[in-house]
Amino acid sequence: MELNEIKNTIDGLLHESRLKEAENFMLSALDRAEKDCDNNISIFLYNELMGFYRDCGKFELSLQYAEKSEKLIEQLDPSPKALASALLNSANIYRAAGKLEAAFKYYDRIFPLAEKASDPLLTASCYNNLALLHQEAEKWNEAAEDLRKAIDIVTAEGDEIKEAISRSNLAACLVKTGGLKSARENAEKAVEIFSGRSPSDFHYSAALSAMGDILFSENAFGKAVEYYEAALSEIELHMGKNNFYENVSEKLRLCYDKTGRPSLSGIELCERYFNTFGKPVLKRNFPQLLGKIACGLAGEGSECLGFDDEHSRDHDFGPSFCVWLSDEDFKEYGEKLQRAYDLLPKTYMGLTRLETDHGGGRTGVIPYSRFFGKFLKCSGFVPRGTNEWESFEDEDAACVVNGKVFMDMGGEFTDLRRQVKYERPECVRIAKLSTEIEKMSKHGQYNYPRMIKRGDSVSALISLSEFTQSSMKAAHLLSGEYAPYSKWLFKSTEKLDGFPELSESLRQLSTLKDCEDNIERVCGIIRDKVTEQHLSVRPGEYLSQLARDLRQTAVEMSIADGIIDIEWASFDKVQNRGGRADCQDDWDTFSKMRRSQYYSFPAELLESIYGDFSAAVKEGRNIITEKYGYMMETTVPEEFAEICKQLPPVSEKKKALCGAIIPIQVGWMEDFAAKYPRLGGQARRIHTSEDSVYGTSYETYLRGELYTYSDDTLELYGRFIVSVYNRGENLAEIIMKRSVYMYGYSSLEAAEKSYSER
Repeated sequence: MELNEIKNTIDGLLHESRLKEAENFMLSALDRAEKDCDNNISIFLYNELMGFYRDCGKFELSLQYAEKSEKLIEQLDPSPKALASALLNSANIYRAAGKLEAAFKYYDRIFPLAEKASDPLLTASCYNNLALLHQEAEKWNEAAEDLRKAIDIVTAEGDEIKEAISRSNLAACLVKTGGLKSARENAEKAVEIFSGRSPSDFHYSAALSAMGDILFSENAFGKAVEYYEAALSEIELHMGKNNFYENVSEKLRLCYDKTGRPSLSGIELCERYFNTFGKPVLKRNFPQLLGKIACGLAGEGSECLGFDDEHSRDHDFGPSFCVWLSDEDFKEYGEKLQRAYDLLPKTYMGLTRLETDHGGGRTGVIPYSRFFGKFLKCSGFVPRGTNEWESFEDEDAACVVNGKVFMDMGGEFTDLRRQVKYERPECVRIAKLSTEIEKMSKHGQYNYPRMIKRGDSVSALISLSEFTQSSMKAAHLLSGEYAPYSKWLFKSTEKLDGFPELSESLRQLSTLKDCEDNIERVCGIIRDKVTEQHLSVRPGEYLSQLARDLRQTAVEMSIADGIIDIEWASFDKVQNRGGRADCQDDWDTFSKMRRSQYYSFPAELLESIYGDFSAAVKEGRNIITEKYGYMMETTVPEEFAEICKQLPPVSEKKKALCGAIIPIQVGWMEDFAAKYPRLGGQARRIHTSEDSVYGTSYETYLRGELYTYSDDTLELYGRFIVSVYNRGENLAEIIMKRSVYMYGYSSLEAAEKSYSER
């Protein structure tokens, strides 16, 4: 094997911290070289082994190879540079082994040889290593002077790594002499040079430790901890737990004596690990990707939910993070990113991730398609359409939106997660809620008491379990949250806002005491929450009726959402006199306003409205444009005269129907404004007589909308209005009640109070 091949193999193994493999390879290669009398390879391997064993704290072995190297080199009549380098290696071994007097004697021979060699970097190396020896002898001023000489040389030569090594050592000296300001400047520069290199430099740990020492001397123990912990990770990665590791560990222990050891959650641990090692590597080596990738921790695992404890740290737990990127970028950079990730320290803050086969692939470099595709059964990253939103389990969606994103400069990944979390159609949420409430009724209100009466305790226990799970899933659905998998379902329920009584009742159920009372208590809580969200007006005692009502509500919402999608597309195409209006780009307000209206309509009416829109689209008509056109009759009559012939004619029958309907709704709006003046003041002016070029009244807007309805739809709408009127209800109030809830208010009274206080 050629020398370069041997060198590259050793470098590769050491860079990947495969220490035992590196040792075995060097010993095997040396055995062959000695048998072949290949002096060049033998000398190279003697030096590699003496350094390897020195760093691992095996000084006797290191000294043996130093002696062999010296003898062989002197037999070969070496150049001044070669002999000086060999002697310098031996001096370092004696220093590391604590034989300081013998080490000092070497420098009497080394410096004359270095001078003859006329090699600045060799001279700098001699000063740097002599400084380490002076440090061991506690001659700090002498050591500092040696290091300043070394820094001057390597800076002039442009060798950043050697500069950082010397600055790290100088900082350590200056801490001892009290020159903390200069010590900090040198240590910070060294850390800056080393930070983010992939693989990390062997000497990085010394710079981190020096920075920790400075902070310790300044009594900044909390910050010192961060540097000492990082230093330990680097030492273990490159050298194992040697004497240096023990020394830094003792300093860390003293810091924790001052501050107390932090109790970090898994997310907090991983975020610290990312900020300490991951982020610097990305910034230095992949600057072109910083606006394209996201980093954090999400997916499977208790730590992603924030529920990890001492019992969940036996597998797939520890310092790690995810790097998410587009499939296109993954093809180009995925392998390079993963290689850099794999070279990071495996241990941090005393914890090493123990990854099982089941937990493989949860962290590291992950393309969007793998992350979203693992949990969501949809054609893209985010579900589109009702069928796709219904195709996955909530516990899988919980894996997509849980955890924390530590860095996402571009925001794409964060936006995809936001869509999954917040843009689930209401009809899907309500349909799932109806399913869970139906199960609660079946297993809790019906099956459980019957099984108890029959003396079938096993079946009763099964029913109780089903009831409990459905109750917790219903609570999550009512909270707009995705319920996690069953192991953490109760823990998650305990953390939901507004459900402390439910959690307590479920805890009592687990004791199997007063079960029927607690079942009814849980049912009552869910029933009340449904009522609070205005999802049903007749909850009833048995949840089965409530479930049926919710199923019907879900159907109506689904149709309404279809109408709103067509409306929004039509609204986008409306041409205004003064150019595009701001509201045409405000989907959030548009969807809330239209949902609050359409969610109040019955299914038959909604289906007819949907048919009107669908027919208009096929005919190439824009109903929204027509609606605004009809309004212009009273807002800008001169312009209306110019366009009126372009609008579908309004029959006398339709005008008559509208003439009967509109006064009822105007009356409702007047009553609402009187009852809730602040909220009423936020809405349109009520009467057509108040129209102007700058504002369209509620009455005019309603008339314009009704004129776009087909005759069949308008008749259905009229019957609906009459039915609401006959029930003594106010449609304006019903719609506004839904609207304020969508804006986060619990009731109209709460919204009115909020506006009154502004």
